Amino acid sequence: MKFNKKGYKVFLDKIAVLFIFFMSLNFYAQRDVTYVNEHNENISKAVFYNKIKTLPFYGLRYSVDTLVLQKVKMAYYFGTLTNETKSQLFQLFAKRHQIDTTKALIIHYSDTLKSVKEFPKRNSVVFRDSLDNIIKIKKGPSTSIDFSKIRNVKKYEYFWSYKSFIKNQKKCIRNHKKYEDLAQVLHFYNQNTGHPDKLDKLQWYKDYGSVIKKTFIAGDDDFSFIIIHPNGDFYVQNKYLEFYYPYKNLVKKVDWEIYKSEFLEAIKI
Repeated sequence: MKFNKKGYKVFLDKIAVLFIFFMSLNFYAQRDVTYVNEHNENISKAVFYNKIKTLPFYGLRYSVDTLVLQKVKMAYYFGTLTNETKSQLFQLFAKRHQIDTTKALIIHYSDTLKSVKEFPKRNSVVFRDSLDNIIKIKKGPSTSIDFSKIRNVKKYEYFWSYKSFIKNQKKCIRNHKKYEDLAQVLHFYNQNTGHPDKLDKLQWYKDYGSVIKKTFIAGDDDFSFIIIHPNGDFYVQNKYLEFYYPYKNLVKKVDWEIYKSEFLEAIKI
């Protein structure tokens, strides 16, 4: 086989690409794979896949140079505050924010309330795989899309323009008017980078000392929706996933004990 100089260079380039490809296959094949449960405890591969087949669990994969971490995550969970925790939390709500704790509290939690200039100019929805890599970005005025039909999507996140953000906040308040006799919707943030706490009829509350975050989210920022009932029963939902139980039932506490029993039975796996 004879090559001119140009052909020989192309041949060498192809060999180099093949070499890198096979080396990368060998490198990734040698990486250790570790499986952990929702408490970050080591589990077997069989236990991992058995758990993520059942709600309220799902799995996410994290990758670094020498390790692949397969982690069990929770889509939602039920719980009950201790009397001491409930008393301290409700006193904080009442004294610091003048919140009526005799009603159910529907909390939408954001780690950061952004300043106006930090919002994008257009709406978009970003779809990510189990390694948090972006699979697809859809931009435009409408973010309606069936993400379940996109292969390998594990989570998605909306990025709103400021106009849409305010519109959605007002819509949220309107949608909860039907629950105003027994519940109130509240928007909390952990930190603020320059947005007013009050704007027209909208109100945002600071989570002083990150008390709500420490109590209900515990370092997992995927959780952002919380319902707390006056007796201390609560429900926490992952922001990337759809509601499994009827929302109105969670707010009105219909079939609550049935849902909670199903949850407690499921997490025994």
